[in-house]
Amino acid sequence: MPTAALLTLVLAAAALLHGMVGIGVTLIPTAILAMSMDMQQAIVLTLIPMLLINVLSLLSGGPLWAVLRRYSVLAVCSVIGSLIGVKLLLWLPQAWLQLGLAAVMALYVLTAWRQVRLILPKHPAVGALFGLAGGIIGGATNAMSSVLMMYLLAQSRDKDEIAQAGNLCFALGKLAQLWMLWPLLAAMHIPAPMLIWPSLAAVAALLAGVWLRRRIPFHRFRQLSLLILSLLAVMMVYKSLTSLLM
Repeated sequence: MPTAALLTLVLAAAALLHGMVGIGVTLIPTAILAMSMDMQQAIVLTLIPMLLINVLSLLSGGPLWAVLRRYSVLAVCSVIGSLIGVKLLLWLPQAWLQLGLAAVMALYVLTAWRQVRLILPKHPAVGALFGLAGGIIGGATNAMSSVLMMYLLAQSRDKDEIAQAGNLCFALGKLAQLWMLWPLLAAMHIPAPMLIWPSLAAVAALLAGVWLRRRIPFHRFRQLSLLILSLLAVMMVYKSLTSLLM
């Protein structure tokens, strides 16, 4: 079990990046903690702080109606996918899930850095497919944003809309995870400071990140998103191959 200080540092760094680019608060802590503990425990340990950050990020983005109307199919399907993903988390070896996810992320980042823009039709079926896939991956590995960012970056150039739509799906996915993983959370007997102090630090870092996001040009926003995805893909490959070769 990591110390409260380590968890606070990891979540604060992730929340800062999350506030800036709309991703990071789930991927980064999970990837770091999973290096030294079971994937299920890493996800459960960060579940409540992440849910808090996602909800605050969603509410800080302005009126929700336009985002709800445009991305409702994506959000609903991400919840369905999250329920399936938690089942996979409890049933399947995590190394294979991580390796598959890293391959998808690497493919996306490679095409994006080569300026091959992903063009997707604005059809509800496409949103449903990405929502379901993102939910499954998010429920199983906490990496929903790796799939959703592909879809959102292809649909919009409004960084605030991208961040808010992503956080809508992340928050709903976290609620689905919390509902299904509550017995595991209760069984871990996590001390209150392990949740309270990291959560407060993450909220402060999130607010700083949102302030910075509003001063970042879109092309820098996109580059930073891709850089984070690249680093996380490398981390996931390392973790999954280490687990498979042991």
